[in-house]
Amino acid sequence: MSGIEAVRKIVETEAQAKRIVEEAESRAQEILASASEQARNVRQTSTAEAEQRKVQRLRETREKAEADARSSDVETDSLLENYKKLFENRKDVAAKKAVELILGG
Repeated sequence: MSGIEAVRKIVETEAQAKRIVEEAESRAQEILASASEQARNVRQTSTAEAEQRKVQRLRETREKAEADARSSDVETDSLLENYKKLFENRKDVAAKKAVELILGG
């Protein structure tokens, strides 16, 4: 191999190496862009799922609070009705006692 052929071979090898490096850089950029897109999609999906879970939990909590409030209202109404009956009974007893005292006294 002559000196010129050796130089030509070196130049061809360097050009080939340069193309390989450029292709590798290009492929690396593609991989990076793809990974970035995938990461963005995962973030969006995770955020959307978290928002859905939050909305569902808020709905469940509100429904439970409303059910508890209705139950409390029923219990309160029942207690009020019992107190009213007790009051009426005691009022009747007090009125009878008052009449007995007035008539008997």
